[in-house]
Amino acid sequence: MNDRQLRYAHAIWNERSFSRAAAKMGVSQPSLSEQIRLLEEELGFSLFYRNSRGVEPSANGLAFLETAAGVVSGMSALKELARELKGKPGATVRIGINSGLAPAMLPRVASTLGTSNVKTRWELVTATTRRVLRLVHQQRLDLGIVFEGEVKPVSDKLLRADLAETEIALLTAPDHALAKRREPLALADIARLPLIVNEPRIGYGRIMLDQLAERGLNAEIVGDCDDLESLKHMVMAGAGVALAPRLIAEDEVTRGTLRAIPLEGRPRVAIQLVWRPEPLAPRIERVRALLAKELG
Repeated sequence: MNDRQLRYAHAIWNERSFSRAAAKMGVSQPSLSEQIRLLEEELGFSLFYRNSRGVEPSANGLAFLETAAGVVSGMSALKELARELKGKPGATVRIGINSGLAPAMLPRVASTLGTSNVKTRWELVTATTRRVLRLVHQQRLDLGIVFEGEVKPVSDKLLRADLAETEIALLTAPDHALAKRREPLALADIARLPLIVNEPRIGYGRIMLDQLAERGLNAEIVGDCDDLESLKHMVMAGAGVALAPRLIAEDEVTRGTLRAIPLEGRPRVAIQLVWRPEPLAPRIERVRALLAKELG
């Protein structure tokens, strides 16, 4: 067993593909596959199996890879420190952000990274909160910026820092009957409306639906959008209304293409920075601390 074999196995786990892992590591696929074969032969069990979604770790493989991740991370941190001490550019920082947060948060993230003295390149992924959490957990992203939410058992294995809060509002099309309302809307009134939801089993979506259920109210859910950008377009098209963080719709509210009606009790949801508990490479740790400070 050697460092190269562990790095190859780690790349396959991250990429869920032998071919993508080989390209990422800059080697041919046969060379990578041979090293994994030798590693599995030494271990006495298979690390991976193939299914319709690609390459997945076996039960024994997952246990091994999760432990080996610390070794790979430690080696990467040492190499990164050596590069830093020699004054060379740092490693890539992979950041995931909830797609609904992107318009409001990306300028602040870009400004923070651009004015810092941490010289590194970054990769950005926009996705749902659920996917960002999973990618951070799978070590395919270093950091995530998401709305508060839980994805079991992923959430239990991630660290979090609250950056800010935003109010949850009812989004409607500008010609909706409630569009001119200014006073807060009661939950009982929402239960009678055709509701479009987003990630209703985690975060603010689950909280709001639970509050309706606690009052004996059943939401009339007419659609489920997998991301907040799609949700906004469906509301603008008149397909229904939506409970959503007001922050995601500030541009549309300013332009008049959406209305945001306050809710009774003014419920709020946190915006969080998430990362894995194991040690991060030095530059990535500094970027994490910087984002927590500047965005908080």
